[in-house]
Amino acid sequence: MDHILKGHTKNVSAVAFSPDSRFLASGSADNSIRLWNVDTEKHIITLIGHTGPIKSIKFSSDGKTLASCSMDGTIFLWNLASTTN
Repeated sequence: MDHILKGHTKNVSAVAFSPDSRFLASGSADNSIRLWNVDTEKHIITLIGHTGPIKSIKFSSDGKTLASCSMDGTIFLWNLASTTN
């Protein structure tokens, strides 16, 4: 069965699963990152800060931090500890 997660306003350019596979992060050309609960398919939070399209995203090995890089030349480290508990 196909599942469609809607929310970004432009093409998705990067995706990453958390180490425990409970969460999916999607980065987009709309300059945002969305965090999703895989089991419920619900949107948890939108991470805003980059001023260019998201190029890559990666969870830390403990799943508490998400690293993102953008075409704007910046790298962000997002603290997800309180978001994913």
